[in-house]
Amino acid sequence: MATLASLLSQAVMDIAPTAYTTPALVSAMTGGDVPQGKVLTEWIEAATEEIDRRSGMCFRAKQFTNVLDGDGTGAIFLDCFPILEIDSLVLDGTLIQSGEYALKKSTGIIRLKNLVTPFGVANVIVSGIHGYSKVPTLVQKIATLIVAKTALSSRFEPLVDNENIGDFSQTRSFKKLNDELDRAWAALGKRFRIFTL
Repeated sequence: MATLASLLSQAVMDIAPTAYTTPALVSAMTGGDVPQGKVLTEWIEAATEEIDRRSGMCFRAKQFTNVLDGDGTGAIFLDCFPILEIDSLVLDGTLIQSGEYALKKSTGIIRLKNLVTPFGVANVIVSGIHGYSKVPTLVQKIATLIVAKTALSSRFEPLVDNENIGDFSQTRSFKKLNDELDRAWAALGKRFRIFTL
């Protein structure tokens, strides 16, 4: 079983990090106003980082190592969740076997069985893989909306909403995009890390 877990870890690390959206989705969201080739990877990466920061969650499957302080309790709260797998748990330099703890993957909480974390600074080290095996649809929608708004701003001058040339008038407003983005952010919510004393 340990060999299978390490092979899974290696397989997840060998693939490129999962993008939250694609240039094709962004181009479709803009109605073709911004072609796929004009969507920059930097915009997608910036949207990805903003989503992770604002939501307090990690949606890409990535290797992690948390170095935490022992607080004398039987619970360890990991920085990012959900958790796909735990590779190792070390308390004060001692490797803890997987049968000595239970992991709640959806919340990133490890409950120790018949153990407590020893008091100390940076004496609890947890390594593993966090994130989702596939980026959730809502996260993909938020990323696509953020990048589409950036791409449209780049193409159509972000501060000009109205253009009038003779009898021709055109309004470029991001109200629909902003409203949709606000609804999506509200649906996603924010999760906060739990701190213990």
